[in-house]
Amino acid sequence: MLLPYDIEKAKLLAEAKDLVAKAVQAGWMSYPKGQRFLADGSLDPMLHPVEAVQQQKYTPDLCRRAYKMRQLGMAVDSISKACKVPRGSVVYLVSKGHEASLEAERHCQDSTNSPTLPTDG
Repeated sequence: MLLPYDIEKAKLLAEAKDLVAKAVQAGWMSYPKGQRFLADGSLDPMLHPVEAVQQQKYTPDLCRRAYKMRQLGMAVDSISKACKVPRGSVVYLVSKGHEASLEAERHCQDSTNSPTLPTDG
């Protein structure tokens, strides 16, 4: 019976980080553009530029706008062009916009349904 992960594969996986770092240092491969890495060739664990770009690019306002467009019946391609994002990101934007909309509704309901304290007077 062949196990899916034998000892050799486990060793290779354990050494993968070092192998990639050595390949980067030797110039045989590189990290994606915009990635920062340490002097030993490993990725900087404190910096995740892909997440930072998404956070800046996909603002809550953009998400709400995409959600409203989808509610009005616009197609995914049209929303993608209007928001200037890749077509694959539209579903993410719409779902985040829907979450923001629900959160705003909950917040509004909480403030209107809050009990008032009797005043002495």
